[in-house]
Amino acid sequence: MLLKTKKPETAMATLKKGIVPSVFSNDINLLGTIVSEGTIDFGGTLDGSIRCQCLTVRADGNVSGEIFAESVFVYGHVKGTIRARDVHLFSTCHIEGTIMHESLSMEDGAYLDGSCKRLDRTISADAVPAPDDTNTREILESLRLVSV
Repeated sequence: MLLKTKKPETAMATLKKGIVPSVFSNDINLLGTIVSEGTIDFGGTLDGSIRCQCLTVRADGNVSGEIFAESVFVYGHVKGTIRARDVHLFSTCHIEGTIMHESLSMEDGAYLDGSCKRLDRTISADAVPAPDDTNTREILESLRLVSV
């Protein structure tokens, strides 16, 4: 049985939801850091870092540095580190560096020279045992971190 997968949402699709992205066209060259609480649609050249909610690196986009985002869609060139919950690499992308992700999708033809590291989801506070929990004490005693 085949399951229908949800098509990845690009930054331009957020326009339909009433969220206007910050757009950097292909004629812009930046040196430094870009920080946004929203969506960035990047088509220029950046030597630095980007921190935002959602980032799309267009086919003519070139980022050398670090990317921190919830979702990253790469059609262009990235040289450096990508740290995001969801990373989508399309057939036109060229990545050199490290991708740290919770989920990663990669189209046939995408270029990746580097490493991928899957990040575990954050453990909720309810899942962490209390310090006086019997199991926790037994574990600590077995590691000889507390005296018996």
